[in-house]
Amino acid sequence: MKAETSNNETKHFFLKYVEPKKYRHKVWADLRRTIHYTRTEVRFYNEILPILKVHVKDDWPICPTVYLAEYNVEGLMDENESTEAKEQVARSDSSTISCTNTNPHYDENDISILEGKYGVLVLDNMCVDNHCFQRAPLPLNMALASVAALAKFHATAFQNEDILSKVSERLCRYGGSFHLKNRNPKKMQHLVGAWEGFIRDIGPEAPSGFFEDVKMQNLGRRVFEAAEFISRELSPLPVEPFATIVHGDYKAMNIFFKGDDEEEPSPTPILIDFASTGVGLGASDLAMHIAHVALPEDLDNGMEEILFEKYFTSLQNALPDAAKNVYSEEEAKRHFRFGTVDYFRFILGRQWNGATLEVFAERNKDTNFAMVNRSIDAALHFAKRVDVYLSGIEIEMKQKHCRALDKGLSTGH
Repeated sequence: MKAETSNNETKHFFLKYVEPKKYRHKVWADLRRTIHYTRTEVRFYNEILPILKVHVKDDWPICPTVYLAEYNVEGLMDENESTEAKEQVARSDSSTISCTNTNPHYDENDISILEGKYGVLVLDNMCVDNHCFQRAPLPLNMALASVAALAKFHATAFQNEDILSKVSERLCRYGGSFHLKNRNPKKMQHLVGAWEGFIRDIGPEAPSGFFEDVKMQNLGRRVFEAAEFISRELSPLPVEPFATIVHGDYKAMNIFFKGDDEEEPSPTPILIDFASTGVGLGASDLAMHIAHVALPEDLDNGMEEILFEKYFTSLQNALPDAAKNVYSEEEAKRHFRFGTVDYFRFILGRQWNGATLEVFAERNKDTNFAMVNRSIDAALHFAKRVDVYLSGIEIEMKQKHCRALDKGLSTGH
């Protein structure tokens, strides 16, 4: 949209308007998440962004200028309601945990309660007036800039209990659009079948012997059985070590790069879409980002390691003096491995369930999709990395289980 300013100049704006009634076809669990996205993003711009800007070491704006951010979801949910999904949760032993799955104000046969509900944002139009551009996937210079910006964003609230307590209360207790606690738990039920379908439909495109190993054949089952353990490890409380604010949906198309030339060495990233922002570990954002932006040939040339090192170094440089060197590179790499497997769990259950070669080809036309959803080669690289990382996590799980047994025996339980 555009408007006339007081001095008769034309200014362009970005308008985002969300009407819950347009999503009335969704089941309540999914419509509820859409409404939470709206509420979270508005609250981020109004309540959290001003706090974070105080903690940025330079004049980096983080995001576009915000002119209006408001919502009305009265009657649809309590203002203090958590973004955590409410439904039965499947477990690997086929049992479930019963959770509330209804909302007392919502009747799927009567959508009148949705009338007049909305979320609205008015921001600077980055493309027209601010000489910015987007691209996906990202070449190395832009990817380096994007992970450095991500580290600066995480540094604004790293281990800051006051900020993180407010983020947890007002945004997402569990940061991340793909966090296990925020998704419809039914997606967990698809993991094993989705992987079997992937081997059947995509397997013929894989290199010879790719799926011969039994561990690779059982990757879907293994991810299912490790999902809750991994999620707990990636879900710190605001008071716990390494906790920070996470963007939650750090894909390439949620970044604008400021500048007129895509070839400039260090374009300045400007972030958008904070609908899933909350408390978490920064490595979750990084894991998602690499899955979105990296081409297979770049991964073959060590792009993952290069981007991790850039992120970690940038985080250390951006942290306040009191927080420097409290987060070891070894621990950060461990969290990154957990985050990579966790994002795979989401991709497998949500994007690869029923995916065919034709589906991949169609998605490759849309830059909003992750590279692991657009490129068969990228998907296979992703699966191979997850197999390696998950093998280490499974050792941790077994060791933890053994320690618990030993403790039980020593106490007589």
